[in-house]
Amino acid sequence: MKSYFKKVSEYLFNSLESNEILILNFDAEQTDFVRFNHAKIRQAGNVDQATLTLSLVYKRKSLNSVIRLSLDYQKDSVLLLRTLYYLRREIPELPQDPYLMYERNLNSFDRETKNKSLDSFNITDSILQGCHSLDMVGILSTGAIMKGFSNSLGQFNWHESQSFNFDWSMYTDTGKAIKQNYSDQVWDQNIFSSLLEESKQKLQVIDNREQTIQPGEYRVYLSPSALNEIVDMLSWGGFSYKANKIGSSPLHLMMKGEKKLNKIVSFTEDLSNGISPKFHSDGFIKPDTTELIINGEYKSSLISPRSALEYSVNHNAAEYYESPVSINLKEGAINNDNILTTLKDGIYISNLWYLNFSDLNNGRITGLTRFGCFKVSNGEYQGPINTMRFDETVYNIFGDKLIGLTNNKQLLIDSSTYEERSTHSSTIPGAIVEDFKMTL
Repeated sequence: MKSYFKKVSEYLFNSLESNEILILNFDAEQTDFVRFNHAKIRQAGNVDQATLTLSLVYKRKSLNSVIRLSLDYQKDSVLLLRTLYYLRREIPELPQDPYLMYERNLNSFDRETKNKSLDSFNITDSILQGCHSLDMVGILSTGAIMKGFSNSLGQFNWHESQSFNFDWSMYTDTGKAIKQNYSDQVWDQNIFSSLLEESKQKLQVIDNREQTIQPGEYRVYLSPSALNEIVDMLSWGGFSYKANKIGSSPLHLMMKGEKKLNKIVSFTEDLSNGISPKFHSDGFIKPDTTELIINGEYKSSLISPRSALEYSVNHNAAEYYESPVSINLKEGAINNDNILTTLKDGIYISNLWYLNFSDLNNGRITGLTRFGCFKVSNGEYQGPINTMRFDETVYNIFGDKLIGLTNNKQLLIDSSTYEERSTHSSTIPGAIVEDFKMTL
């Protein structure tokens, strides 16, 4: 793939006129998919695709076009040259872009996976053996993701990684379900077995009599998956420099110094796991880590090149939407084996969904419990709870009401496959929070 991208880049750059700059972004994947139902393979297939985005720059104007490649050079070269001619014809009609930014320095980056290729057959066999006696439904995706950048100034960036994502649910005869996810770059049978055993334990009590929970404030455990849903909402502008400047960030009170979180809370944008590319779509090289919140205090924002130009500050190569692509929440001191005993009496929340802001300016989030949420008494599961709506602020969840974070974190790779597999990820521990508001 890399050699093909280089060949296409050279061809297009040689077709430019002297006053033009061309920026290319290459996105490709080679993915195996397996769908399971009743713990049996129901569908297996693969996706081998590549996309090229052409961005022509001319007199502080830019125009883009996205082309799906056939990977047949004779066919692609004709289509790409026609696309370049189209961009050249249309770009004079556009106004100038006052915030146009692209890398002019030759800071090339190259990362190819050092892992052995993931064996989708062995992984599938492990899943079938572990779940053969269960009513399991899920989807497994494995394979390589490739990202490339080049421009006519001479810069070339390349990123290639292997990963897998297994998203599954297990059902009882009554139709109640436990949901779980395992994603990483290397399959570890011990980790998978541990997640599977945890799900089986929950499955044994999910058919117990439903525990009716009344609106009120409860001590809760938020699993990494549940907490990640809240972190995702927090990322909708929470770490964006521009959003904080214009007051549309759920954390703008923190940035102004009016609010703080618990001292054990530290968020970083961490690209060292190698899942997301370390370069911006306009060629800027990203730092390995960016400290966002350290020891409960707002440290820095994600600043895109356009925001940097607009507000006359230095950027840190954040994408233009200024949200984390690989967020990491520092672990805490609660032993993962002692979650139920530490929770003692409260609610174990495995999953949340349908989240939204109920008060954006004050960081208040609402949503529903989902899939395997249990009432816990004396450190033991009692039974599943009725679906409840919560309404709580991030300043309580990560602040005064936070009892602690677990000492183990879970890597959660975004399972979405719109157009292509996502490279966004989160590394999140679980959390125990008191006085968590359930509203109805």
